[in-house]
Amino acid sequence: MQSSSELYQILKNNIDSTGLPIIPEGQFQNLTQEFGRDTFRETLAEFIFKERPEFPLYKISIYDMDANFKKLLKQSYKKFIKTDVDVMEKFDDFQFAYPKSGLGIIDAPSVFNTSSNYFHQDLRLNCGSWKCMPPIGVWTTGTAKEIWRCLGPIWRGINDVKKDKDGNFIGGKLDEDAYISAFRLGTYIATQFKPIVAKCIYQMSNANKVLDTSCGWGDRLCGFFASIAKEYIGCDPNPNTYERYKKQCIEYERLLGGEEARIKEHKGFFVCEGEKKVTIYRCGAEDLPWQDINEIDCSFTSPPYFSTEEYNKGGEHQEDQSWAKFNEYNLWRDKFFLPVSRNSFDSLSEKGLLAINIYDPIVEGVRYRTSDELCTDGHLSSYFLGQIGMRIMQRPHGKVKFKGEDGLLDKKQLDEYMKKIYIENIWCFSRNENFDLLQRSSLERFMT
Repeated sequence: MQSSSELYQILKNNIDSTGLPIIPEGQFQNLTQEFGRDTFRETLAEFIFKERPEFPLYKISIYDMDANFKKLLKQSYKKFIKTDVDVMEKFDDFQFAYPKSGLGIIDAPSVFNTSSNYFHQDLRLNCGSWKCMPPIGVWTTGTAKEIWRCLGPIWRGINDVKKDKDGNFIGGKLDEDAYISAFRLGTYIATQFKPIVAKCIYQMSNANKVLDTSCGWGDRLCGFFASIAKEYIGCDPNPNTYERYKKQCIEYERLLGGEEARIKEHKGFFVCEGEKKVTIYRCGAEDLPWQDINEIDCSFTSPPYFSTEEYNKGGEHQEDQSWAKFNEYNLWRDKFFLPVSRNSFDSLSEKGLLAINIYDPIVEGVRYRTSDELCTDGHLSSYFLGQIGMRIMQRPHGKVKFKGEDGLLDKKQLDEYMKKIYIENIWCFSRNENFDLLQRSSLERFMT
């Protein structure tokens, strides 16, 4: 079906202050019935392509951020730690799979993500992967066809659209949430780390001085400010996130209630000092001044998964990103990932902890055994403690896995599957062979 000039004008007559068509309940259903879903979808895609309204980000005010951070600050991590659990990993053939090396899991919610998402939401939603454009990328530069591909979920239940017994679409509306949900399903969303998980790791390791070799979207920086730790060292080659980290430091220091934080600019890095001290370098981790980084109590990071996500693609200093600088897996592993992991370990204090959240990346259908290569690395292997599972909600397989030859669903198998806790892996290393993150005594001693 072709787009409709009449419907196009209706959309244009119903834009908000950002140029986004907003169609309320009732009118949305009537327009769907009058023009048909296919014409509506095609016309809406053409409208976004031609008019380019602003992408509808989640509305997060500074007051929302303040309230969310204060709640994160008060959280005792102890309630998020579980040991007697039935775990499922993305891959069941890790050399040090959870049944063999599991220490316990952190089962924490994403409700505290607002504390860091306030600062980085737009940058994160403009970060694509090796195979998919990000939401903002499709919205602002995509073709009408690419936009059209993302709009289908609007008529598939995300905003209460249903079919009646005659096959007519009923209900629904076109608002900011509908657009956001549709583009989340139809594009690639760069993962946000949970600040509460970072806080848990820092608290469990009783860290005072921490290192983060991939600052990402500022989530572990947020967890640091909410933890007992006092000093944070990090790096990121992205000049856009680098500037946002300064804003995070200033706002979090304000919320801690101490004296006004002071930021000192230096060539290639900044230092923020207030209740806490933060030093962040604008470089890749391979270029950190490692000779100056020492006595780290906890080095915790979630590094790039090879080229799974293309950070700052098309932006200033793109060439400094590891996916661009080391564009073959062996090069990325041997020049970036393993050397940075070794340097991080060597920077630890005698009782320090190295914790790395990574699982095997799959790029162009090829799985790379990054996790095994980390745990069996000659520089690190003798100091391997085990892994902590970090609960995530998505699962690697669908219902088709539990269908028999007759095509019917085995509900018992599905129920057992759904009871399992799906995790990402945090691989842990320390020189302190008695370092047990999940001992009951440690939990009692270090909890806040």
